[in-house]
Amino acid sequence: MQRRSGTLARGDLEIIAYRGRTGKTERFLIKNLFTDAGLAYLAARAAGEAVDVISHMALGIGTTPAAGTDGALESEIAGSRVPVTISGVGAERLYTATFGEGVGSGPVTEAGLFNAATAGMMTNRSVFGVKNKEPEDVFTINWTLAQQRG
Repeated sequence: MQRRSGTLARGDLEIIAYRGRTGKTERFLIKNLFTDAGLAYLAARAAGEAVDVISHMALGIGTTPAAGTDGALESEIAGSRVPVTISGVGAERLYTATFGEGVGSGPVTEAGLFNAATAGMMTNRSVFGVKNKEPEDVFTINWTLAQQRG
């Protein structure tokens, strides 16, 4: 008989959109998906295997629903992959990226976490309704990854 621990890996991202033209700020809270590679990443890190840490976030314009088998964003916006800062302790980590003026502009509909500045493993993907990013806008994304009891 197989026993399960009831442990769940979950993630949420908060997009903070600062609108350069109006000076207004909008906030959006969105669920994410751990990819199959992302779940394997968690297991490898727990086993002490040498796997590059999550280091970058990117934006895209793809609209296909997120699936476990996703290995990349459907349509990554050129030049939108930026480094993340990592904070948190215990079973939760916060990955923060800022997409400044002119970075990742367009009708943003997806985001991903990666363990490399180019290519690399996409551990998490989120697809959401259009969040238009004008060239003068700044998006900050706070992506929380956590493990919790089910």
